[in-house]
Amino acid sequence: MNTNYRRKLLLYFVVIFSLFTVGVALLEQSRERGYKTEALEEKLDAYTDVAHRMLEHSGDSLQTFVRLMELLPAGIRLTWIDREGTVLYDNVIDDVTRMENHAQRPEIIHAREHRHGKNIRVSPSNSTEYLYYAKRYDRYYIRVALPYDIRVRHFLKPDRLFLYSIAALFFITLFFINYAAGKSGKSMNREIALEQEKNRLLKQEMTGNITHELRTPVTGIRGCLETVLERQLSPEKERHFIRQAYHQTVVLSELIQDMSLITKIEDAPQSFRMEPVNIKELLEELKNDLAVPMQGKNIDMQCHIADSVTVQGNRNLIYSIFRNLTENVIRHAGSNVVVRITLCGENRRFYRFSYADNGAGIPDIHHLERLFERFYRVNEGRTRDTGGSGLGLSIVKNAVVFHKGAISVKNNLGGGLEFIFQLPKEENRT
Repeated sequence: MNTNYRRKLLLYFVVIFSLFTVGVALLEQSRERGYKTEALEEKLDAYTDVAHRMLEHSGDSLQTFVRLMELLPAGIRLTWIDREGTVLYDNVIDDVTRMENHAQRPEIIHAREHRHGKNIRVSPSNSTEYLYYAKRYDRYYIRVALPYDIRVRHFLKPDRLFLYSIAALFFITLFFINYAAGKSGKSMNREIALEQEKNRLLKQEMTGNITHELRTPVTGIRGCLETVLERQLSPEKERHFIRQAYHQTVVLSELIQDMSLITKIEDAPQSFRMEPVNIKELLEELKNDLAVPMQGKNIDMQCHIADSVTVQGNRNLIYSIFRNLTENVIRHAGSNVVVRITLCGENRRFYRFSYADNGAGIPDIHHLERLFERFYRVNEGRTRDTGGSGLGLSIVKNAVVFHKGAISVKNNLGGGLEFIFQLPKEENRT
């Protein structure tokens, strides 16, 4: 290989890998900031819901906010705004009658259109920069705000450790690229071409699956809203189409949340906190959470787990294993079903659980082998007809694998399916 060609090859590698490294760094920084922002918004959203419930309970009394401020963290700004934008209460401003109408505040405009909105700006009332979060209710808005100070900025600032790691990896990789280009440029070029084609096919398949799944709820929402906007409908018909659009947004939201959870399990496993989890208590919580849909299908959940069975893991992920299996039964197993959850074995490190139902089952073994694949359906349209994101069993497998366990599925002798999976024992427990 001549020197000129080798230099060109090395230059191409440097440029491509530099762009890739910068892209990965920016993406990771954006995602980490997104996770932190989402966590902060969830807290602010919880504050607004607490204020709303107290208002509804006390009959819209200003004294409610006085009591509420004793419960909220110091530094929180709370504002009560009617649907016309008039400020009814603000814990920072003594005389709210002198405050401007808030109907055109960015967070209120967004909340009016999307139920909740946020904005970072300087308050014209007291010249303080805030992170605002507003939520729309039937008769008013409730807005909470945090001073956008050094503490909040630091919380939202992405961790620089990843940047340092990717930079170190970048320079180390450049060294090996230079070495490899000198040894065998043509061979590397072929390997890169094959790897790029593999990644392209995987990305193309994933993009196609995601696009396919998003199309149905998005089309449904658009169709319902176009009907409401373009036709003269009775109030009952209009509410029907709005309700249908809302249902599709729930489907879309579940799909996005499930995709995000799978990505987080695969790409950021270190973000999940590990702790002892009592399985009996977790299953009781699950039965309470899903009592209504299970009663609607006359599903009886029987838990044969000793009170002492405790595993070591992330509680949310372990809960998601049992919840997704149960929701799968609710959607697909039929009515008058019995679910039995048992401890069917153990060794020094793991408990082995059986989750079995006597419902419809899946006779074709070909389908059983693919149940854990993302978006796989036994019958086309099955997930859309019965609800769910189509990722439930994929989440189950990813959550089990995250805990170093394994999972399998087979047809139950009494009908239905039986899932066998392992979860690690509590630490220092044999």
